[in-house]
Amino acid sequence: MIKKLFTLFICMFSFAMTFTSCSDEAFDVDSVNKQTILIYYPWTGSTTSSGLKEFLSNNIDSICQGIVAKKGLSDSRVMVFFSEKYNKSTLYDLQYDAVSRKVNRVPVKTYEDNSYCTAEGFANLLNEVKQNAEALNYALIIGVHGCGWTYAEDWVNYPNYARPGFGSTATAGKPSSAFSGIQFGSDPNLPVTRFFGSVDSKSYAMDIPTLAEGIRQSGMKMQYILFDACYMGNVETAYELKDVTNYLISSSSEVMGMGIPYRSIWSMLNSATPNYSGIVNGIVNFYKSSEVPYCNMAAIDCREMDNLASVMKEINSKYTLDSSIPLETIQPLDGFTPNLFYDMSVYVDSLKPSGYLKDQFAAQMQKTIKEAAHTDEALTMLKDSYRGTTFQVKSYCGLSISDPSQHSVALKGREKTGWWKATH
Repeated sequence: MIKKLFTLFICMFSFAMTFTSCSDEAFDVDSVNKQTILIYYPWTGSTTSSGLKEFLSNNIDSICQGIVAKKGLSDSRVMVFFSEKYNKSTLYDLQYDAVSRKVNRVPVKTYEDNSYCTAEGFANLLNEVKQNAEALNYALIIGVHGCGWTYAEDWVNYPNYARPGFGSTATAGKPSSAFSGIQFGSDPNLPVTRFFGSVDSKSYAMDIPTLAEGIRQSGMKMQYILFDACYMGNVETAYELKDVTNYLISSSSEVMGMGIPYRSIWSMLNSATPNYSGIVNGIVNFYKSSEVPYCNMAAIDCREMDNLASVMKEINSKYTLDSSIPLETIQPLDGFTPNLFYDMSVYVDSLKPSGYLKDQFAAQMQKTIKEAAHTDEALTMLKDSYRGTTFQVKSYCGLSISDPSQHSVALKGREKTGWWKATH
């Protein structure tokens, strides 16, 4: 019996060796593309205005500078989707030329509509990226106007009038003349943020569930999604994206117009093992030393979102916010009136959960928030659309939440979110 088993082993070993020797060539694992990053810069203007186009164009230059500083892309690829006009976009392949030490932007495909705003269209874009730059890992950087988890359909005159008073429960339909429009770069000496305001049609908006569905349809799971956009660092968004990305890098407040300092943090973004702490602190420290020291940023481990929801569900089943607690005492992270986004940890503390639940929540937040950093103040263009208004950020855990919000958009939309359904 032992002899027969030994003979069988020899035969199997010989077969395996024969199969290996018959292959055309050996598989070189070092030749595999380790990472492909899609830089997604869709149209943020109207048919007559350019929105964030100039800022986003500068961001591409900054990325190229980062590639040059690193002397190439090594085992990675970078594709850029950039909308030159409301009806024209191009997918580029960034290719480094070692001789000239320049990055060539090689056109791959052009788009003449806004189908990329649908789940199917976005999935087709991702499949195009995969076909041209297949990799072991994928990452997605999105540069747009942003307003968190909220649904386009719930805004009144979205998004031109997404500002204090308009559509709120307090002064619905009666915006002050001081808020006649959100300005983008009318005076280069004044600060400007990436809060939306120049898109004149909902057909260019993409709700977070649509984004998640597009990624899901493509069959991809992102290593990280970085939102270079305002108000995307909320628990509702992180929960919606939990199955399509490992990490979410985002801000809970408004992001300055210049966006992410790509050149200085590029080596950390363009890595098979991204340095999330370095990315977050690199972004915030850049703004701390700038003339516009307003920034908060966090890296959220979306793989922990189910566990966070489980803890939050238990808290919500036992505690509600005391009506005597003024909402303004809960750290706001936005400029809306009423506020839309509140610091999550401060909100949970305001519920006054028991010792064990409070400790359980704190422990889960430590697992969920990889890194969070902030400046002393944040800036909003909502209260003064020309010069902006600052407010103090005393507490910032890395995630905002809209559970206590009395804003009409929150009242209309939050119960539709996956987060609300999982925690109430």
